[in-house]
Amino acid sequence: MDQLLSVSQSISQLLSSADISPLYLSHFISTAAGTTENTNQLPPGVRHVHTNLRELRPVPVTRIYHVDSSYYTWPLYQRALCMLAPSTSHLCKTVVLENKRSATDNPGRYICVLVQYTHAIDTSALADLMRSQMEKPPARKHFNYRLASPEKSLELTGFTNNAVSPIGMTQKLPIVLSQSIAQLKPPVLWLGAGHIDYKLAMPVDSFIKATGCMVADISNSTT
Repeated sequence: MDQLLSVSQSISQLLSSADISPLYLSHFISTAAGTTENTNQLPPGVRHVHTNLRELRPVPVTRIYHVDSSYYTWPLYQRALCMLAPSTSHLCKTVVLENKRSATDNPGRYICVLVQYTHAIDTSALADLMRSQMEKPPARKHFNYRLASPEKSLELTGFTNNAVSPIGMTQKLPIVLSQSIAQLKPPVLWLGAGHIDYKLAMPVDSFIKATGCMVADISNSTT
């Protein structure tokens, strides 16, 4: 096991190098562009994400991965290897956070945040970010972001736990991408695709341009 982890880390370091990272990105784009998804065989949630991807402008180059049903019992390095992701840092999740001190459904009460599995959300930094977007922000004491309940997340996104995608959400929420994702080398991210057994990968820059998300330093590494 230690030897396997060592090999995995060595590969990650190689792929993140200045010489290899652009080659990986080019290979990903060409491979994804040449892959045709049979949408009739995709679960409804994944078909919904796929349809909404085609409506984005510019339309991003993406690839959908079908993973084993035991995926979430695996360690992160094994999840990355099964999809040929460069490292565990490239595995991201989409979560809905709620400002527990907001009395009404004001803009910013619920937000969609993309963060790596190797990072934790800095809710204080997130509160500062959302206040900075307001013309007349309430006092700092009126902000306390915490994970929304699974029921509320489902209501707002239309997706269940471990299947949440920022593409095709039921309600239009502000989307915040952790700055550490924007700095990934190679610059490709993996995230939920509308079903627990499916994952979506795309170039980071394509995601930012297509969604118009905010990019901010709102997470800290846990490794």
